[in-house]
Amino acid sequence: MPTLIRSVTTWWRAVRTAGRGRVVFECCLALFCALTTAWSVVGLMPWTSDGLQIATALFTGLASLVLTPLRLVLPVTALVLGSLISIPGGGSSLIVSVLSFSVGYRAKKALAVTFGYLVSLIACTAGLFVQEAGNPVFNILIAIVLFCFLSILPGAIAAILAQRRLLVMTMNQRNIELHEQQLVVAGQAQSRERNRIAAELHDSLGHRLTLISLYAGGLAQAPKPALSAQASTPSAIESPERQQALGLLRDTSAQAMGELRQILKVLHQDGPAEGAGRSMQEVEQTVEAARQTGTAIELVRLGHPRPLPMLAEHAAYRVVQEGITNALKHARGAPVRVEVRYDDEALFIEVRNRPGLPYEGQSTGQGLHGLTERVRLAGGVLSHSRLETGEFRLGAVLPYDAEIPDPTPVVTGDFRQEIRRTSRRQKIGLVGVGVTVLVAMSSCVASIVVVGVDEPVDQGAFRSMRKGDDMERLRHLLPDEPMSQRTKENGEICRTYSGDGLENTDDENTTINYELCFRDEILVSKRKVEEELFP
Repeated sequence: MPTLIRSVTTWWRAVRTAGRGRVVFECCLALFCALTTAWSVVGLMPWTSDGLQIATALFTGLASLVLTPLRLVLPVTALVLGSLISIPGGGSSLIVSVLSFSVGYRAKKALAVTFGYLVSLIACTAGLFVQEAGNPVFNILIAIVLFCFLSILPGAIAAILAQRRLLVMTMNQRNIELHEQQLVVAGQAQSRERNRIAAELHDSLGHRLTLISLYAGGLAQAPKPALSAQASTPSAIESPERQQALGLLRDTSAQAMGELRQILKVLHQDGPAEGAGRSMQEVEQTVEAARQTGTAIELVRLGHPRPLPMLAEHAAYRVVQEGITNALKHARGAPVRVEVRYDDEALFIEVRNRPGLPYEGQSTGQGLHGLTERVRLAGGVLSHSRLETGEFRLGAVLPYDAEIPDPTPVVTGDFRQEIRRTSRRQKIGLVGVGVTVLVAMSSCVASIVVVGVDEPVDQGAFRSMRKGDDMERLRHLLPDEPMSQRTKENGEICRTYSGDGLENTDDENTTINYELCFRDEILVSKRKVEEELFP
């Protein structure tokens, strides 16, 4: 039951986020499948009463309306049910092909897929036996042909398309990662160059500061000016040496300040600095600012606040900030709960949000990666996952006294191995298509061999036959096997043979066959039988 509820929830979320064109396509497909399924029941159930026929057609049509969208979340279940409702229509309805395509495109479990296609084969065979009680071997071979073309072939093609789509998405993701790595490398190169420039400016700044120190010392050793009654200001009576020292000191300090501004400009080239680290005392302000967007945010504080190291303090605030930002971005309108709990040995932070309106853009997840590294450097652990209830949880544990851990190695995926795996699956799909076509053609040939071609009886030979002729005399005039054979209540054995088609009938849809009745291998009666070519 929880699986079904989760599947329905996923389906409804997909419907809400789907475009108008996709919704129109799904509605038209469901309606078309329902009409074709109901029509196949009406056309292939003439042996039932009108009331039962109409009721069956309505039931299968409504079931098709439900199963068509259900294939998006439960493809194997939809195929099993669709195969069962196709039995009254001969087991070869169009909805079986649609559902088989969905199984090949979406289903991943081999055992479930095998079970679904096995049920489809049994339903196809049962549908043929329900329609007509002909040669059993012939019916089974025709069922295999229909099963291969209507079930296996669409599923194999869908599997190839799914693997190709996965390959394209993998390559696209790889290209995005390579582009991001190139940006990172370029940024690192720029940072190294800026650091080198800043180091050079730092050396020059040190030189200027040394000069300022020397000039200040020289100024202290310079002779003091003698005061004069005619001088209006002290600078007017400064000695030339003292005035020169003051000028050098002023010019050098101005140059040093200019170089200091250049250092700051180079180091802040990527944008303004974030300023000092934020503390847990600012969480309330962040929550209050987020509430201004109309989102219900609950802040829960438990325990007595404890002093944290600077890195841990900054990381704790960033966890709260990132959790609220992700909730506002990826689950718009959903309520958010923020819990800050001071335990005996560590600070626990948890941000939860229910499902809301999803984010329509593309998310790279760099925020969580960066936050994970920040929490790790603070000696803590960050975790994030989607719960069974549909809620998204972001949590962190930050010890009060933790050592900075060693850097963790970066694990990259094996792109070549993924490409080889996808290519191998595509080859398996192509082999499946080839085997399906081969099995279907072999079944067609075998069905023709089993049924055989009825050898006709010549019109003149039929006229030459007389009552009382024994079977030995007529054997060279008749084929080895009749079209059909029946036994009357009086014991006569009546055999029907195909006519040569030379006799004309009033209806173009009928043909004339010959029925010969024997008793004790003696011909007792003969007659012409008109049969419809296409009933």
